[in-house]
Amino acid sequence: MPTPRPNGCRHDGIDQRTHGRQWTPEAGWHTWEQPTQEQIKDRMRGRRPGPNAKFCILCLSEEHQHIDDEE
Repeated sequence: MPTPRPNGCRHDGIDQRTHGRQWTPEAGWHTWEQPTQEQIKDRMRGRRPGPNAKFCILCLSEEHQHIDDEE
């Protein structure tokens, strides 16, 4: 499962504008709730590329043509 957006719901990570009412085993039926500062920080760190990530030379994403350190 991809890392939720930093400001996604504290219970399920769904964005506020598309959340509506959701159900999770831990929280039951709930509306969007502000994530904790710790959740926001952890989610932001989780979205960072790893130390050995290689990026596309055209769009700086992890897709397309990669730059190899070995060349």
